[in-house]
Amino acid sequence: MAETGVSMSLAKRLAAWWEDPGRVKWHIPMGNGWQAGGYFENCVSKKCLVRRVRRILNAPMEPPHRVYKLADVALDYLVGLVHEAELDSYEVRLGIDSGIEDKRGEALASLVIAKLAGEAVAQKTADDEDGRYPDLFLGMRLSYDAYDCPHSGELCEGWWIDVGAEFSWPGERCVVEWSRYVGADARRIDVDAVRHAAYKALRHAYNTPIV
Repeated sequence: MAETGVSMSLAKRLAAWWEDPGRVKWHIPMGNGWQAGGYFENCVSKKCLVRRVRRILNAPMEPPHRVYKLADVALDYLVGLVHEAELDSYEVRLGIDSGIEDKRGEALASLVIAKLAGEAVAQKTADDEDGRYPDLFLGMRLSYDAYDCPHSGELCEGWWIDVGAEFSWPGERCVVEWSRYVGADARRIDVDAVRHAAYKALRHAYNTPIV
């Protein structure tokens, strides 16, 4: 019963646009500066969409250490940039082959290859694997903004941090993003809070289902 409640709540918050019967774009606010969105192919019903998005939000699989290492490297580099140069914005983007499909895809790939005749098929698959493009990306952007305050009419200014993790695979894409105002001094950002946000974004994106 609890799972039904979660599904109903998720369905109400989830915005979806079907571009054709099998491809759907989606977006969902997660609260506290968080949001997620992307697209799925081979997903022809709202039930299918809710199931896949729920997996991303619940994030049942814990990523390996090398995935979280992306956050450590990106954050160290970003902080270094801030201390070395006075700019209006700083941005770091890193990508890796996450290996997310290895356990789920290995058995299926072996079965398919075994059923298909000819060594050329197996060779082509091996070549494709060797040249695989990174599927998981992490981006961090620290940017200065000045604008008219909506209530006082005075000038509001300061630094914003944006953290986003993206998973891209043929037929599947998910972007999990977090944004927060961090104050007037770029050098005084809460490094632990940014690291925690990056870990969280990576964990959700890593759980994008592959079909």
